[in-house]
Amino acid sequence: MKTCIALMTFTLGMSGSLLAQATPAGTTAGPVYNPGPSLPSIDGNFQYALTASEVVQFGYSGSSGNNYMTSLSGDAEYISKNSQRPFNLLYAGGLLLSSYSGQGVSTFQTLTATQGLVRGKWALGVSDSVSYLPQSPTTGLSGIPGVGDLGSQPLPDPQAPGQTVLTNYARRVSNYVSGNIERQLNPKTSLSGSGSYGILKFLDSRYLSSTQISGQLGINRRLDPRTGVSLTAVYSTFSYSNNSSSFNTRGLNVGYNRQLSKTLSFDASAGPQWVNSFQALPQLTGGTVPITVPARLTYSANVGVAYTHQHTNGSLAYSRSINGGSGVQVGSQADQVSAQGLHNWGRDWSASASVGYARTTALASTGTVSSVFAGTQVSHRFGQNFSGYASYTATHQSIPAILAGQNAYSGLSHSLGFGVTFSPRTARLGQF
Repeated sequence: MKTCIALMTFTLGMSGSLLAQATPAGTTAGPVYNPGPSLPSIDGNFQYALTASEVVQFGYSGSSGNNYMTSLSGDAEYISKNSQRPFNLLYAGGLLLSSYSGQGVSTFQTLTATQGLVRGKWALGVSDSVSYLPQSPTTGLSGIPGVGDLGSQPLPDPQAPGQTVLTNYARRVSNYVSGNIERQLNPKTSLSGSGSYGILKFLDSRYLSSTQISGQLGINRRLDPRTGVSLTAVYSTFSYSNNSSSFNTRGLNVGYNRQLSKTLSFDASAGPQWVNSFQALPQLTGGTVPITVPARLTYSANVGVAYTHQHTNGSLAYSRSINGGSGVQVGSQADQVSAQGLHNWGRDWSASASVGYARTTALASTGTVSSVFAGTQVSHRFGQNFSGYASYTATHQSIPAILAGQNAYSGLSHSLGFGVTFSPRTARLGQF
């Protein structure tokens, strides 16, 4: 059930592809593995799963100590593929009981909902994704290593507030709201526009809380039933609630997508990106001498490949984009590579893996952050409604000296997780 729910997040937040717009890589529906009953994701069905797990973390939070956690978590999913009003709802959350000093009991919560509306030649979409986490997300649907939800998670959205620089333990809230509209001009051409508002707010004042507002306008052209191209103009602004710095970017992207075969799809977009000159205060509080950050011309890019065949599902993606700085920098440029894979053997066994790498360069200071994480999980069904899993995750990050005092994670950590999942039969709710 965990990986079943994770697969459905490929469609959440992608309401921009309701009509002829290019379908992003990663939205291809794939085979579903359910560690409880072997059930597909049927239109109008509600499914949920409950998991109890134990997680051991070595080298936790940049220290040489170990951390032991008990996790009680749950996932819920509803999908309605109504052609006029498509709707998706996904929730994942739980409790973490930690042995680490000063943490005790904490929670993690993630909720994503997408609603579409199609009328004649018009298509509208609204999506909202909100999360509350005690640490930077890495592997799995929730981003918490070892809690049993590692599988084929969605490819990262470059427009959403990202955390390419991993931080130490700190509670944070992120929210990303987007809306889009598309008008079909003829059977092969459409115009589209979208807007988004995203925040990354840390409850610890030592971190930078950022706000990102973006708008896009594009034209899309279907060359043949399997190939499409697009041209999109993008404008974004970045600001901070506990720092007076702000800046904006402009970009123009050319996109190309193609369904290479029944099992393989490809999607890419790239183009120049201009970052304006701005005055940055590098310190969270008390900084009085601003740094002049010169304007620069760079480029943005997104490339993705998705593969789906019978019992195997996988994806590979690369992105280059400007973000708010992950709570420790006044803006940054990040190159990210990620890959996920899932394979199941019959009804009873499943294995999944995820790996990611990010190279982040600050706009207002020198130094580069390199972070990498990798995780794997094996699940086994041992009853009609029960399954068990074992997982392993490794995380490593190297930081420049300038970030040593700003609570950025540094070093190597390992996580081992073991758990049991209860996943009852699905409930047929119908279409709303």
